[in-house]
Amino acid sequence: MKRWSLLLSIVITTSLLAELVVEPKSVEVGGTVTVKGDGFSQKEKVLLDFCGATKTIASSEAGNFEAILTVPIQIGGHKIIIATGSTSKKVDQGTTFISPNVEMRPKEGHVGTKVKLIGMAFGAGERIQIGLGKRNVVAIVDNASPLGTFSAEFVIEGQPKGENRLFAIGHSTYFMAQATFFMKTTTKLSSEEGKVGSRLLISGNGFTPGNTVKIDFGKIETIALATVDPNGSFQTDFSVPRSLGGKQEILMTSNPEPSSYTASFRVLPTFTGLSPDRGFVGSLINPDISGLASGENLFIGFGDKSDYSTFTVGGDGSFVTGFPVDTQPGGLKIITIKSTLSKIFQTMPFTIKPNIYFVSPEEAAPGDIILAKGNGFRKDEKIRIDFRTEGIKWCTGDDSGSFEIEFCAPDAEGNIRLAAIGYESRSAATTYINIKKKVEEKPEGEKKE
Repeated sequence: MKRWSLLLSIVITTSLLAELVVEPKSVEVGGTVTVKGDGFSQKEKVLLDFCGATKTIASSEAGNFEAILTVPIQIGGHKIIIATGSTSKKVDQGTTFISPNVEMRPKEGHVGTKVKLIGMAFGAGERIQIGLGKRNVVAIVDNASPLGTFSAEFVIEGQPKGENRLFAIGHSTYFMAQATFFMKTTTKLSSEEGKVGSRLLISGNGFTPGNTVKIDFGKIETIALATVDPNGSFQTDFSVPRSLGGKQEILMTSNPEPSSYTASFRVLPTFTGLSPDRGFVGSLINPDISGLASGENLFIGFGDKSDYSTFTVGGDGSFVTGFPVDTQPGGLKIITIKSTLSKIFQTMPFTIKPNIYFVSPEEAAPGDIILAKGNGFRKDEKIRIDFRTEGIKWCTGDDSGSFEIEFCAPDAEGNIRLAAIGYESRSAATTYINIKKKVEEKPEGEKKE
């Protein structure tokens, strides 16, 4: 009797603990589960209860059923599905695990991209920490909703190139959901245009950490090198080299990973200055102009000569060839420079200074005839020649402001200053002549005192 009683107890317990077959064993909110039951009455109504969401189906003639249920929004964890027969009063149950999940929008981008994150199936009201790639915290949600949902927004900061893991961790449930964000490579210039010699800053994000980025500017290779940091970023700067005007390609090559990226920089035609801004006839004037078009012409005007000289720009877009000051009256002159293609038109002052450029002899004795030549004075200007004695002689400048004069060396000794002073311009030129008195030779046999 006891043995039959024990067998009946085992049968009843087994029946009470009968489980529904639920697949899959883990599912996210919005997903579906398939529920299978058996042992119900023929074609009876079976009520399915999934965390408060109900559905009624009919069993088959064999007393079994199969149903597909959609997972409603709810907190995560193990959940029970209960099937109750309307006539047999049979009650079966099964379980599945509602796993937390996060959805990111957008799923790819670059530094500065604003991302929205939506999470489900976490704990009710729990604190959630969000990390991305090497950054353990990019956002914090203080309280999830009573149903375990949350949303958060943040801006993407530096990350390595390619897929970076995003994770959200519940502080009380320790639930974790993951997603991936694809980091795109971007580059940035501090300026899109500028003149030769200006500083240009180049930065990049979304590169492979540890790689070396080689920068080429136009035809100039390896103008700069930079190393990518652990966050996939790099930064370097350099001076814009002498280049042709217009758009120049900047090539960034990442090694050892064989990838390259381009940007463009517009080199502006620029006049930097004139050196020197004053000088003598024969001096070389050097205008510093860059960013011109190769092969274009530069027309130089000097004073009254509008067609003073013409030059052709070289292959680097710069004009560094000097031109001389020709023989012309001295004083303030205006130099003009204009280009045919780059539309540069520049005027600048230049002062021609007076100069004594020739003296012969440079060493003389008192009474010797000295020849002096000078230029850089005004046209037809009266010029006073001073040689120790003021107003030793006068002359007049010719049409080009030049003069030539002869005079006797004074009765003096030493390094004597020679000055030419313009009467109208009040400008002066100086040089020095060494005067040595002659030593008289005494007759042979006469004693020297």
